[in-house]
Amino acid sequence: MGKNIEIKARCEDCKKIRKLLKQLPARLEGVDEQVDTFFHVAEGRLKMRESSLYGALLIPYLRTDAKGPKASEYTLIQTPEAQKTKNLLSRILGVRGVIEKRREIYIYKNVRIHLDQVKNIGGFIEFEAVVSPHDNETASHSNIDYLMTYLHIREKDLISGAYIDILEKMEQEH
Repeated sequence: MGKNIEIKARCEDCKKIRKLLKQLPARLEGVDEQVDTFFHVAEGRLKMRESSLYGALLIPYLRTDAKGPKASEYTLIQTPEAQKTKNLLSRILGVRGVIEKRREIYIYKNVRIHLDQVKNIGGFIEFEAVVSPHDNETASHSNIDYLMTYLHIREKDLISGAYIDILEKMEQEH
């Protein structure tokens, strides 16, 4: 099982963020078109990600819903028969919702920086610092703290949940 330290925040000015990332320097890994289908589960979250860069992945994960940096335990399961798997999981668990996004992926040290444009929700920035034997949790927190300061991410911009939580809240309000 993998472990990340991560944050997610609203991003009002992605152009400014891109300029700052080039000065770090952070490496652009690519632009990914993603469709995440979330399923109902008793604990944590389970999604099927269909990605233009990485193919289909089943991603179960556990993460607290806190605004600041938080640990996430996850696994990435390559899913060669994505449609069949998604159909079966839909019947077994039920679909919670679907998130469509365009994600620019940058790499800085052990941190994946995502600039996300999420359909019907807006712009976001996300950091995922991979915890490993040589990039431990302390180093991961330090890298995230540095990036938050460098990219001017304010406490008030941080969000606690997943995009699916935001979408559900928006749907309840309408």
